[in-house]
Amino acid sequence: MVVLLVLLTILGCIVVSLVLRRRGKAAAGARSVREAAAPLPSRATQELPGGLFVHGGHTWAKLDSSGAVQVGLDSFAQGILGRVDRFELPPDGAKLRQGEPAFAALQSGKRIEFVSPVDGVVCAVNEQINADLAAARKDPYEKGWAFMIRPSNLSRNLKKLRIGEEATAWLEREARSFTEFLFLHRAVPVEVGVTLADGGIHADGIMESMDGEILQITIRKYFR
Repeated sequence: MVVLLVLLTILGCIVVSLVLRRRGKAAAGARSVREAAAPLPSRATQELPGGLFVHGGHTWAKLDSSGAVQVGLDSFAQGILGRVDRFELPPDGAKLRQGEPAFAALQSGKRIEFVSPVDGVVCAVNEQINADLAAARKDPYEKGWAFMIRPSNLSRNLKKLRIGEEATAWLEREARSFTEFLFLHRAVPVEVGVTLADGGIHADGIMESMDGEILQITIRKYFR
């Protein structure tokens, strides 16, 4: 009887030890996810200018005094996109629809499409964007505009866009979502980047190293 009690006591200690060990691993995993979800660099979440509308595909729209709408990539897109060889702009007179591909970034043999935030007809393109790509990336809401469009359904289109504090808060959520996405898809250590010393992800320009399936998933999730 004494031997049986001793064996049961030892078995109980082993079970408790295994349970505590598993809980410790689960807690460590949760901490890793939170650390990996550190915000993106400030470039990706910089404050939006007043009066600027943002589409869910990370393009922005700004009404011009002439009635036309200026269009470009927001700071999140410019931040994670990184270096671009050139932008492929729509031709003058092209008819565009909200949420459908309008222009593209060409990067190391890759073509990454971005959508129009509004319906309308292209009335001007910014050729200067390709003459000074670094300036466009540094100042996405002024020098980074891609084209102008004569809107055809502006009042209806604006209902699907974000502006002001709502747009800024959404960009911050997108930044957190993106770092979580990279970690959970195990994209960082293998394919597309590096981690910081504190466990966070350095996502600035990370799409330069993306390719294959992870690139296509990123485009579908964040630029459509």
